[in-house]
Amino acid sequence: MLTITYGVNLFNIAESFNWTAQPTDPTPAIKGRDVSLAWRYSLTADEELKSQIQYAIFWKKLNQSTLNYNIIGTRVFSSLSGDLTYAEPQTPQIVIDRSDQATLHIKDVRREDEGTYKIELRLPLLGTVGEQRVNLTVLGKLSSVQHLIWHNVSLLV
Repeated sequence: MLTITYGVNLFNIAESFNWTAQPTDPTPAIKGRDVSLAWRYSLTADEELKSQIQYAIFWKKLNQSTLNYNIIGTRVFSSLSGDLTYAEPQTPQIVIDRSDQATLHIKDVRREDEGTYKIELRLPLLGTVGEQRVNLTVLGKLSSVQHLIWHNVSLLV
């Protein structure tokens, strides 16, 4: 907790939501291959308590013609129903990883997958506590030599 003082303690500011990992920006993707956009986050004690009641994660993609973000995936938890629900309107090509905190998989990447993606985490009473954007750049298919180099580089990472 951070305390702001000016002669006397004026007020306390709780530590806030924090992204602990995010995709590289821009994230390269190879046409015809799969790519994952993985985020991780940490919550304050208050946010953690509220997330046990309800939370929602939205994955969105920027529509270049309208400049609005379209929802491409959601994960919603509600303790009232005890349900963890997923919406994946572009399945089977774009899916949410159910075993990870906040990962979106894009399968068989196409040229039209290129663009700006956004993730939002919302908590009750707090609204959106965190959001982040990443640009996905689609590269052409690899030749066999490029594929070998790309494979060896990914093994090193």
